[in-house]
Amino acid sequence: MSLYHHKYGYYQKHAPKTGKRGDFITSTSVGDVFSRVMARVLIKEIQKNAYAPVIVDAGSGDGNFISSFLDEVKTVDHKFYKKLTYFVLESSPYHQQLIAERTKHHNVLIYPSLSTIKEELPKLNGILFSNELLDAFPVRVIEKQRELLEVCVGLNDYDCFEEVYIPCTDPEILNWLACHELQISDGQRIEIPLAMGEWLDEIGIWLSHGKVFTVDYGYTNEEWGKPGRRRGSLRGYYNHQLIENVLQFPGEMDITTHVHVDAIRNIGLSHGIQWVDCLPQGHFLLKEGLLQFLQQTTPDNPFSREHKQNRAVRWLAQSNQFLVMIQEKCPKKDDA
Repeated sequence: MSLYHHKYGYYQKHAPKTGKRGDFITSTSVGDVFSRVMARVLIKEIQKNAYAPVIVDAGSGDGNFISSFLDEVKTVDHKFYKKLTYFVLESSPYHQQLIAERTKHHNVLIYPSLSTIKEELPKLNGILFSNELLDAFPVRVIEKQRELLEVCVGLNDYDCFEEVYIPCTDPEILNWLACHELQISDGQRIEIPLAMGEWLDEIGIWLSHGKVFTVDYGYTNEEWGKPGRRRGSLRGYYNHQLIENVLQFPGEMDITTHVHVDAIRNIGLSHGIQWVDCLPQGHFLLKEGLLQFLQQTTPDNPFSREHKQNRAVRWLAQSNQFLVMIQEKCPKKDDA
């Protein structure tokens, strides 16, 4: 509710979320280089694999990525640009309005939910792209203290939110641990992303032919087991400050977790979606030509557009806290 309540939720408010005026920095807030590299990557993927010229951008944000992405497509391959249909999945009315304003000259279709897109596009043949979407899905929190407990939210005597522990008996959580072979040690806390699992199942059924590009921060099962992860990853960002107590500032700050990389892979495989690659974002972008966007500069104007772009390139080259996960589903022989 802190994030998604229709009136008071953080993502529904008419205010910037990213960049200097927001609460956190992401790849799209440092300039247009990220979107331009991704435009070239996705054009190449669609043409090389003979996918339909369709891109679905899930959790699109304020429209800056889409606008510069489509400008780059138009510049690189105008014929392809004219064929491309760009579907946007964005639940925030504020962001929908910004996207519409910033992309009014492009072939962009905006939908508030996956179910409404599926009315127009019953099966997806093409590319599904998301950037920092899965980390914002609701999670359940568990902690092992000899027995397995769920960490819930309650009110103390002063009507302030506090953590409340109850025995964890929910079969969905227990099934997640078993299916994804996630071992929890005594004293460890971890987030269980059941909502993310439901979303991935929907995508797995919907995708008929194409690739899924998921950009996010996450850990494998092995990484979750390391000592530094014993308190999980749930945290907030408020005015560019990391807030460990996510019960502070309800509706006023971003709340996020690291995603479960092994679970993303497992759920995809259960729907016939093969795991292609998983690379740190900086390595991926360098492999895909990031350095081509470096500009000639002069020392007399450090605030020039060229200097700003070069700073963005350097930031992106080092942005290995994010992962680029790539999955692919090929049509069955009888569907081809």
